[in-house]
Amino acid sequence: METWHGYTMTRFPFEDREAIVVFPNEARPGAPWALKTEYWDAFPDVETRLLDAGFHVAFVKNKNRWATREECAAKARFVRYVSETYRLNPKCVPVGMSCGGAYAVKFAGLYPELVQCLFIDAPVLNFCSIPGKTGNTVYENMWDREFSLVYPDLRRWQLPGSDEHPICQVDRILAARIPVILVYGLEDQTVLYEENGRLLEEAFGGTDLLTVIPVGARGHHPHGLIGDNQPIVDFILAHC
Repeated sequence: METWHGYTMTRFPFEDREAIVVFPNEARPGAPWALKTEYWDAFPDVETRLLDAGFHVAFVKNKNRWATREECAAKARFVRYVSETYRLNPKCVPVGMSCGGAYAVKFAGLYPELVQCLFIDAPVLNFCSIPGKTGNTVYENMWDREFSLVYPDLRRWQLPGSDEHPICQVDRILAARIPVILVYGLEDQTVLYEENGRLLEEAFGGTDLLTVIPVGARGHHPHGLIGDNQPIVDFILAHC
C-alpha cells in the first residue's frame, strides 16, 4: 500500500492499464466514490476534499485522451469492477478537467446507469473546436500526433456530422437526469467556453440539473475555483 495526500492508496493493473483506488479514513454512508477521468494528481483539491468527506477516489489510465468509445467501455468495466471489489456504490462521480471533461461527458452519456453526477472543468466537448480548428499550431499538432491516430476514419470535414463529439451525448445525460456542475475560466484561451461548455449550457436550457460557475481572472489553469473548491464538493455531496 502507498499513500496519496495522506490517504491509503492501492495501485494495481486493470486489464492492461494502471489503476488506482484511494481510501478515506471512514467511508461515507452509501459508499460514494469519484472517478478522476484523466490527468491523475493534477489539481487534486476537489478529490482530497471528497476523501475528507468519506468518498473513495479512483483512476484508470487511458490509452488516449480523446474519449474514444473503446476507452469509455474500458472505464465502464473498471467502474463495475471497483464497485464490486470494494463494495462501493454502483454509480460513480466522474471528475473531468479539460480532455478529462470529454471523457466524463461521453462516458456519462454512454453509461448513464453508472453515474450519479458530474463535475467538469473547462471541458473539451466539441472536436470541431479542439483539436479540429485549423490555423492553430497547437491544435494542428494535437490532430496530427494524437487525434487522427485514435479516430483514423474521421476527417476534419466530417466533424460537423459526427456523433463522436462528447456534446452529442447530452440528450442521454438529460434523459437520465444526471446533475452536472460546470466550471470554467473567463480568460481560458485553450478550450474556448463559447465553443465547448456553452453548448452544454444551451442544451440544458436553464434546467435545475446544471450549475455553471465562471471563474474570473482564470485561464485554462489552474482548474477549480480560485481560493475555495468547497462549493463544488457541496454540489457533489448534495447529489450522492
